[in-house]
Amino acid sequence: MQLRIYFNPAELNFVETSAEDIYIVIDVMRATTTMTIMFEQGARHVLAAQSLEQALEAGQRVPGRILCGEYHTKTPAGFDFGNSPAEFARMDLTDQELVLTTSNGTRALFACPEKSIRLVGCFYNGTAAASTALALAQEKRSNIAIVCAAEYGYFALEDAACAGYLAKELLSLSSDLTIHDSIHSAMTIYENYPPAALLEKAQSSLDLLALGQQKDLEYCLSKNNSTCVPVVTGIEAETGLLRLAYPVSELVSI
Repeated sequence: MQLRIYFNPAELNFVETSAEDIYIVIDVMRATTTMTIMFEQGARHVLAAQSLEQALEAGQRVPGRILCGEYHTKTPAGFDFGNSPAEFARMDLTDQELVLTTSNGTRALFACPEKSIRLVGCFYNGTAAASTALALAQEKRSNIAIVCAAEYGYFALEDAACAGYLAKELLSLSSDLTIHDSIHSAMTIYENYPPAALLEKAQSSLDLLALGQQKDLEYCLSKNNSTCVPVVTGIEAETGLLRLAYPVSELVSI
C-alpha cells in the first residue's frame, strides 16, 4: 500500500488518480472539523456543495434542510448558519440534514475521483480517521491519499501539519505502507508546527482570531476528541451535492 499527500487539490489534476484509493480530505480551519462535529451532534446527513449558488438552489429545492456555509470566513446572505464548529457543538442536530458549502473544504471533496471513498479528517478526529482509512485500504488492497484543501488555491500550513500528523498515525498503525516524499515533508512540518504553534503562526488561525473566533480554534486544534469519521456515500442526483454520512458502515456505491 502506498501513502502520499497532496498539499493542494489542484495537484490531483496532474497525476493519474484512482477511484480505488482511499482519500482523507483535510480542511482543519474549519470545514472538516465542522462536519465532524455536525455528525457528533446527531446530523443524519451533510450534503456538500461546490458553490454558494449550488447550496442555495439545493436548499430551496428541499424544504427543511439547514443551509450552512461561509465565503471568506463570513456567513453568506440567505444562509441559516456559517461554518463554526463551536456553534454547531452547542446545537442538537438529531436527524437533521444540513447543506454545507465552504471556500475550500467542500471543494476539495469534489476534487477527488468521483467514485472514490472520501473520508473527512482533521486533528479533532485524527486517530479515528487514520485507523478507518487503513482498515478500508487493507480491505480493498488500495492506496491511501491525504488531500489538503489549501487556502484559496495556496498552501495552508495547518492542513499540511495535520496531514503530517495523520501520516504519523498511519505509520504507527502499519509497517506495510510505502511512503512518498510528500510524507517526509508533511511530518517535518507537523514536528515544527504542532497545534500550539499553528495557533500563533497559521494565517487561517490569525484570521479567525481577528474575527473573535477563539472557540473555533479550540476545536480545530484539539487532537483526538472524536471517533466520528464522516464519509462520502454518494451524489444526490437532483442537486449534484455530495452526500456524507456517519458511520462508515453506511457506505454505499456511488
